[in-house]
Amino acid sequence: MAALTAVGALTAITVPLLSPVPFTLQVLAVFLTAGLLSPRYAVLAQGVYLLAGILGLPVFAGGARGLGVLLGPFAGYLWAYPAAAGLGSLVARRFAGGRAAGLAVALIVIYAGGAAGLVVLGHLTLERAVVLGVLPFIPWDALKAALAYPVLGQLEVLLGPAPAPAMADSAPS
Repeated sequence: MAALTAVGALTAITVPLLSPVPFTLQVLAVFLTAGLLSPRYAVLAQGVYLLAGILGLPVFAGGARGLGVLLGPFAGYLWAYPAAAGLGSLVARRFAGGRAAGLAVALIVIYAGGAAGLVVLGHLTLERAVVLGVLPFIPWDALKAALAYPVLGQLEVLLGPAPAPAMADSAPS
């Protein structure tokens, strides 16, 4: 799943008049991570993705790499991926209608992390961070969720339902 997230970063497209934040397929990979893995492994998979970038592999949007990316204005999105995958996985496995709810929770966590990063590291107001870093992405990310939902359903048919997490697996350690 870390490798899939890295592949999703290769599709970075920036639309200057809309947002300085690149449009990528990374969120789709986070959705699939949350839907396929237990909470613990979902967090670990996205943590491995971040570690690969820190260690210098070109896995971030547009082939970027290094710790500097995780200290830049768009870092909040990246830092949110492990929590988004873990919480999305937890919700997907614990609640009725969990798959859709898990995708929604994952996206909310990513948006919150991204907006916070734009405020703290990008020095934007919260309003400007939401206008530039959340609103333009809602239709694009809704499409990714619409793609992930049936894929996860088909994988569940093929592989069987993912087990609900045990209490020890419900939070990263």
